[in-house]
Amino acid sequence: MSRHEKNGITLKPIHIVIGVVAAVIVITAAVLFGLQQRPTQAESGFTPDLQEGTSAWSGDTLPDKTPESNGEAVGIKIPGYPSISLPANKQDAEVALLNPEGNPCYFTFELVLTDTDEVLYTSKQVEPGQMITNITLNRALPAGQYNAELRITTASLQDGSAMNGANVVTVLDVQ
Repeated sequence: MSRHEKNGITLKPIHIVIGVVAAVIVITAAVLFGLQQRPTQAESGFTPDLQEGTSAWSGDTLPDKTPESNGEAVGIKIPGYPSISLPANKQDAEVALLNPEGNPCYFTFELVLTDTDEVLYTSKQVEPGQMITNITLNRALPAGQYNAELRITTASLQDGSAMNGANVVTVLDVQ
């Protein structure tokens, strides 16, 4: 062997191009296979536990308590509830608990007295654009005003996974 001979592998530019093209093909095939294997809503086994007796919202827009987006797309719209009126000494009440149209999730509502953390009402899942109009409280309340929270938990429309929710501070006006 002469001093100018090299041991090892010599790569030509064509070998590098072929390697890069082969890697792109393998990665693309893996991604496509992965997307094909991802379960759809029907295949994932997720079935929402929908609230019965909801109706489509047809009134004015409720005050929006969604955080400011500064021009970015906002994912979930949360309505505001400055106060909720309930009848005194009765468990059945007419309310308007809304999941705004266009939300990517189901809403579950929980009405809680903040002073005692007592849960007065828990809904099943409400679809976007639907609202609960009648609820049955766990117990009747005497007349008065009560500090409360409407705790809204969310579940993805596709697979039921948890998304961002909100605790909306409100006052129960019981008359």
